[in-house]
Amino acid sequence: MKKNYLSLMIIFALLTAIMVSCGDSKFPGFKKTETGLYYKFLVENDDTLKAKEGDYVKLDLIYGNEDTIIFNSNRMPEGLNFPIDKSFFKGDLYEGLLMMSEGDSATFMISADSFFFKAARAPKLPSYIDSGSYLAFNVRLKDIETQLEKEMNEEARLEERKAQESIDLQEYLEANNITVEPTAEGLYFISEKKGSGKSPQNGEMVSIHMSVSLLDGTKIFSSHDRGEPIEFEFGKKFDTQGLELGVGLMNKGGKAKLLVPSSLGYGAEKRGQMVDSYSTIVYDVELVNIRSLESYKKEQAKLKKNREQAEEQVKEKEKKEITQYIKDQGLEGRPSMTGLYYIETEAGTGAQAEAGKTVKVHYKGTLFDGKKFDASYDRGEPYSFVLGQGQVIKGWDEGIARMKAGGKAVLIVPSWLAYGKRGASGDIGPDTPLRFDVELVEVVEE
Repeated sequence: MKKNYLSLMIIFALLTAIMVSCGDSKFPGFKKTETGLYYKFLVENDDTLKAKEGDYVKLDLIYGNEDTIIFNSNRMPEGLNFPIDKSFFKGDLYEGLLMMSEGDSATFMISADSFFFKAARAPKLPSYIDSGSYLAFNVRLKDIETQLEKEMNEEARLEERKAQESIDLQEYLEANNITVEPTAEGLYFISEKKGSGKSPQNGEMVSIHMSVSLLDGTKIFSSHDRGEPIEFEFGKKFDTQGLELGVGLMNKGGKAKLLVPSSLGYGAEKRGQMVDSYSTIVYDVELVNIRSLESYKKEQAKLKKNREQAEEQVKEKEKKEITQYIKDQGLEGRPSMTGLYYIETEAGTGAQAEAGKTVKVHYKGTLFDGKKFDASYDRGEPYSFVLGQGQVIKGWDEGIARMKAGGKAVLIVPSWLAYGKRGASGDIGPDTPLRFDVELVEVVEE
């Protein structure tokens, strides 16, 4: 694996040197498909069996530009394994993979604009990517599986994991001198502090601190890291059955270690990159508090009210900011019921934009201080999307729907119709209203 990793890194270094010396639009030594995909095979074996749409591929992948490695699959514990789906755009990576056989290595040059806007659906290009540039995708195809082969291999893997779990658990018990017998359900409950309070009853709220790990010591989660315990209603499903059984055996103030086999945990299910199928989970639990559901609901209602009041204050402040901006810019318009300002600057004479239709829009997005954060004009092509499908911010779905092809307008979009309290990468902070100067280039007629 290390050798393969170094090989890909060397290839990437050579390729980016070519990109720097030759520019984005010409790649000496590369061939080009009819769809515009530049490709160059570094290793091409004699196998005529190619990957097909729907097949699962396992591969090493590094991609980026001459300045930055954006993604490196060698940093993923389980490697990169995914099905070949329908293409996002002409000349994308899926098209390249369909050209490859097992053992092949190739480099594909792919439009950065198409990748980020059509495949990644990013609202704008990262600061380190230039519009009109290309990304280098360096691929080594390690394995191809059909859907049936994948299912059969996975079934065999699960049987092996299931058999291994009992072996691993027994070794853990012996290594840690644990002699307690499991409960009737199979839970190993090791009391570390009895606790002097009551035991939880169904319908009560329990508050616990817990650390979660695997038998080999791999840490999965700890409530101590976030600085406050976890609270949930006892008797209702929470995390695993084994945890719930263990908490039920505790008293307030008590501490215990719980060994939860997969039959009381996640079973054959995998949880992310860390928890494999048929994994025994280790919980270190402290029962911090027990209280009534009624007191919990009262507290939550108070917190919700305070949160809503704070949000309303922020919203009113933003409304005043928008009103002042409209006045300062000499714009005329009234907000819609949702708070969007739609100010038509040039009436369109073409087709009406309608939900469900693909539209092509040129735009420039600016903050109220005049700073531009994105513009399709800079990329030389309008942005295409299906109107009314949630593919863009709500303010766009609402505003563009009022336009006809050829029309131009200014959209003043409040944050709750844009990127809300989270904001967006780059210059768009939380609770930030935005201005878009938009032009409806085309309503695509199917």
